Amino acid sequence: MSTELEIALVLGTAFLWVTVTLTILSAIDRPERKARRQERRDIRTEKRRIEYRPVAAGTHAQGRNRHPRSRRLHPH
Repeated sequence: MSTELEIALVLGTAFLWVTVTLTILSAIDRPERKARRQERRDIRTEKRRIEYRPVAAGTHAQGRNRHPRSRRLHPH
């Protein structure tokens, strides 16, 4: 066997081994990555939501005289 053929065979085998190994590792890690992605998506949607709290009971009558458009809910 010539030296060039041996080198090509070794490099081809190494490339094949790396490709197969990465494919197997990627397939094993896929459900975990999917769960992490979903968790990040849930966190982002929670940050976009604005939570409101009700106005105190006695503030409606006082606020209407000063402000014609009073809000009933106040953001946190």
